Amino acid sequence: MQTTYSKAFKIEAVKKALSRASHTPLKDIARSLDLPISTLYGWVRAMENKDLKSSLTSEGSKKKSCQRTPQERFEAILKAEGLSQEQRSEYCRKLGIFPHHLEEWKKEFIENFSLKNSSEKNNELKVLKEDVKRLSKELHRKEKALAEAAALLVLKKKAEDYWSSREGD
Repeated sequence: MQTTYSKAFKIEAVKKALSRASHTPLKDIARSLDLPISTLYGWVRAMENKDLKSSLTSEGSKKKSCQRTPQERFEAILKAEGLSQEQRSEYCRKLGIFPHHLEEWKKEFIENFSLKNSSEKNNELKVLKEDVKRLSKELHRKEKALAEAAALLVLKKKAEDYWSSREGD
């Protein structure tokens, strides 16, 4: 049975194949997209022959992967989470995205969540430090007052002893 791919998927696949920033072999890219290598080669050759070049600059799909809302991204991640590699690739083709988009989105969500948690923790830590500083100032002030009161009591007692011993003389 022959699988048909949307024009948007073909364009995205060719973009990915041509961008190969990490010098990934075309065979590995085809495997990650669950495509036959000959199909991907054919699409790249068609692009080089300018059959798809105009398509690369035009609107490839109704909605690009970067134009998805966070809610749509989250739903896609959830729906694709329990699927096998083949089912995930098929699901991604239906959405007009690549499986690596799901991984990127997942990482973004995790990073944002951990950043929020760390910023909340930092804010909480800052508040706690301010409380400790305020309480230690208050404690220091009270210790000074207590030391002063103790000194006054000692002086009062000595004064009373002094005056009572003078009167007796």
